[in-house]
Amino acid sequence: MTVDALLPLVAKPSRYCGNEYNAIKKEWSAARLRIALAFPDLYEIGMSHHGLQILYHTLNRRADLLAERVYAPDRDLEHLLRGRGEPLFALESGRPLAEFDMLGITLPYELCYSNILTILDLAGIPFYSRDRQESHPLVVGGGPCAFHPEPVADFFDAILLGDGEEAVVAVADLLIAAKEQSLSRRELLLTLCQIPGVYVPAFFEAQYRDDGAIAAIVPLVEGYPSVRRAVIADLNEQQMIDAPLVPLNRIVHDRLGLELARGCTRGCRFCQAGMIYRPVRELHPDRVMEMACLGIENSGFDELALLSLSTGDYSCLAPLLVQLMDHFAGQRVSVSMPSMRVGTLTPEVMEQVKRVRKTGFTIAPEAGSDRLRRVINKGITEEDLLDTVQNAFSLGWKLIKFYFMYGLPFETEEDVAAIPTLVAKAMRIAGGGGRVINVSAGLFVPKPHTPFQWARQQSISEAFQRIDYLKKNLPRNAKLKWNDPSLSFLEGVFSRGDRRLSALIEKAWRYGARFDAWSEHFQLPLWRQAADSCGLDLDWYLRARDLDEVLPWQHLGAGIDVTFLRQELAKAEAETYTPDCRNHGCQKCGLCDFKTIRPVVHSAEQISLAQIEPLSTAESSPPRTLYHYWIHYQRRDQARFLGHLELLQVIFRVLKRAGFPVLFSQGFNPSPKVSFSPALSVGTESLAEFVIVETATPLQDLASWHARLTSQMPQGLEVTAVALGLRVQPARMATTYRVFAPRPLNPQVVEEFLASEEWSIIVERKKQKRTLDVRKLVTTMTLVEPQTLEFTMIVEAAQLGVKPMELTATLFDLDRDEVLAARLLKVSWIAITTN
Repeated sequence: MTVDALLPLVAKPSRYCGNEYNAIKKEWSAARLRIALAFPDLYEIGMSHHGLQILYHTLNRRADLLAERVYAPDRDLEHLLRGRGEPLFALESGRPLAEFDMLGITLPYELCYSNILTILDLAGIPFYSRDRQESHPLVVGGGPCAFHPEPVADFFDAILLGDGEEAVVAVADLLIAAKEQSLSRRELLLTLCQIPGVYVPAFFEAQYRDDGAIAAIVPLVEGYPSVRRAVIADLNEQQMIDAPLVPLNRIVHDRLGLELARGCTRGCRFCQAGMIYRPVRELHPDRVMEMACLGIENSGFDELALLSLSTGDYSCLAPLLVQLMDHFAGQRVSVSMPSMRVGTLTPEVMEQVKRVRKTGFTIAPEAGSDRLRRVINKGITEEDLLDTVQNAFSLGWKLIKFYFMYGLPFETEEDVAAIPTLVAKAMRIAGGGGRVINVSAGLFVPKPHTPFQWARQQSISEAFQRIDYLKKNLPRNAKLKWNDPSLSFLEGVFSRGDRRLSALIEKAWRYGARFDAWSEHFQLPLWRQAADSCGLDLDWYLRARDLDEVLPWQHLGAGIDVTFLRQELAKAEAETYTPDCRNHGCQKCGLCDFKTIRPVVHSAEQISLAQIEPLSTAESSPPRTLYHYWIHYQRRDQARFLGHLELLQVIFRVLKRAGFPVLFSQGFNPSPKVSFSPALSVGTESLAEFVIVETATPLQDLASWHARLTSQMPQGLEVTAVALGLRVQPARMATTYRVFAPRPLNPQVVEEFLASEEWSIIVERKKQKRTLDVRKLVTTMTLVEPQTLEFTMIVEAAQLGVKPMELTATLFDLDRDEVLAARLLKVSWIAITTN
């Protein structure tokens, strides 16, 4: 069965179409190596992951490499594939994953581990590396959890630690050479060990003590005692993403992501990212501007996000923001900064961000008291926090979000009590007037390669005691959200777990574990049942570790000396501050050699940003003359799986990329003045769709606009004409449809229908059943071929009507599966004028 035949049977088929704008589709036979990049969560999450986009474009720049994508299928597609014996497929080509040479799986967070098994199982690839044959793809992991991968290590042939841009290409070149030299799988893995950052789990073995702790991690290959992460020395030497993937549906982070810098040396002692992504390497602001201009031009996004672990610490942020806003504000492209730090949210920065729309601020005090913030090396005081709140509200923001952690090492009851006290002070600054402060709280989970990697994690019951305290003591008008401690419990188990947990993951998966990061899917009792059957005590993994204990990740190096981590733990207990090495000299963490690896930081005083012309400014007042252009287009093949709201978003971005001079409404939240032809059901193809766009000036050379719009359409959408027309679409239309049925249709039904004066059917709208005479709505009907029905029906705005497939199914007694297997084509429409 083809992918095209499967998609009508799932709830959100646009997740699996692979026809996004800027998707790269290469000739299969022309590639020397074929790589499937997998993200073990839903499309909406995976398409928001910046790292996957980087690898996708890095690999596909090479003419001899082919990289395609796959995301974890939702439960409906999984059941469908399993029930029909069909393999999981890559989006771009629809080919089974088992046909690729390499399967690269991102490891973004611990609670996606069960989805890795879903991908492997549906691909027909054995779970364990030891069970794979020469014909199977090489399974490679990478991402944040690659630094503590032992719970899933047995599922991978190799795991890449650190920056992937250069290492993944090196792996690809080695795989090409291995194919040409017909190397065995073991010979290939032995060669992979030579690439910096590549970890081959099969070449290490853990030995355990009687109490369950690890006695030693024994290397099994001479000259390969440990693995140190790969580090990109300078981001400015890497090629930029100039044509980002543009999603078909609404994803979690639906925007253009620009990586300003990689790494953070603020030294927060709980933060794993701050340790494993060192040193700070800033992108030159001229490169940022170039990426922003090309990215918005080639995507049509209306928001760009400046990405970094601490965006506010970017050296040239203030002048860069001025130029970004000067350039993009006229086209209503907003700038968001998801990771701003208190103290860097200056009034100057806020003033720039609010020029298009106030995107909201999340402030992360992390702890309620200054004392505990000293423990975690946060480096901010209560005064800093309240000054930031004052600045934000005075500049017009209405919503501020506070994020706190509880269960931190050395935390006291007084530290927890300080959280509602701090929020109350912030609420007094807000002073009503529609200003809101939301509070989010999460349980601290100790992470490897941090000073707190030896700490105990609070139990679920202890965590709920903290939550109950906050619920009772926070100000009434502060909204509290908290992460489920049960999810944090399992995250903690996997964060510091060992290889014995691979059996747990497999068992829980066979019991039905899927999408554990989603509260609606997560089932802790299922995991406890699996642990019991494996003879594992999950609570044991949350215990405090001795400083001299052998840790499961001890052979995997982030580049940070363990001595430095121990010193930081002692400084935490003493409440001693460790300054940022960007501004206060090297703190001797052990990473930089100051030859190839060193901080790369730019000076705002020394940088002269290249001048870029601002984009045209939006209309400030309504024009006197308005023009309405009708863009006629077809919707075929996989574009038929777009829902109506998804289609609207696609068209808005097409217009933006094409530079179409769309007028916007006035007011607080301007929207494009565009109207669409009547909504089609998902799965309907059409030769006769239209968009009416309002402009302030007449267009010159409509043929040129036709070509520009066509070039910006994703696969399956094609512009057929651009013409000046009426302001509104007709209220009544005669629309012709063609149904391609999965079986021959009875011609006698057509004859009886046409001969009748009335034909009533029951339709359901908004959960209410109503009787409708459909005969008066259908003007013609003919059986073109035994399985092809064509009819014309009257469609009138705001009037009860019948859907084409609803009519066909009722007339010819099609069951649900037959309806899903049928194809529907909208052929044409004409306006019905009222005399």
